[in-house]
Amino acid sequence: MNERIDQFCENLRVKLTSIDNDMRALKAKIDSKARTAEQDVQSHLDSVKKRIAEDRTKLAAAQADIKKWADEREAVTVEKIAEWKAKLEKAKLKSRAEAAERYAAGAAVVAWAAVDEAEQASLEAWLARKDADSA
Repeated sequence: MNERIDQFCENLRVKLTSIDNDMRALKAKIDSKARTAEQDVQSHLDSVKKRIAEDRTKLAAAQADIKKWADEREAVTVEKIAEWKAKLEKAKLKSRAEAAERYAAGAAVVAWAAVDEAEQASLEAWLARKDADSA
């Protein structure tokens, strides 16, 4: 499980670093080319929207895994788990562990999607502010 946590942390770091690099590059572009800034922001926004649309299926599956885990978690009590351990019911314990891992992976996908949505919101806010300032 430590490997999965390490992988989650690494994936999160890579995702956030990528977004940070994209946003820094965009800011540099904006600062250097004020005349084409709106077009550059709109272009970047379009690519973010495309990425969000492409990930919709993955997000829906992840949300289903999260819901399934929540339902199963309520059905499986601490006493039931202790009973499985005492009776060495490895298949049930393994199945529960695999479901928990799918839940964790699903939560990560939802987190990535939230970061993408935040990036989209930031770009849309910039465009809205530009409209307001130019009016």
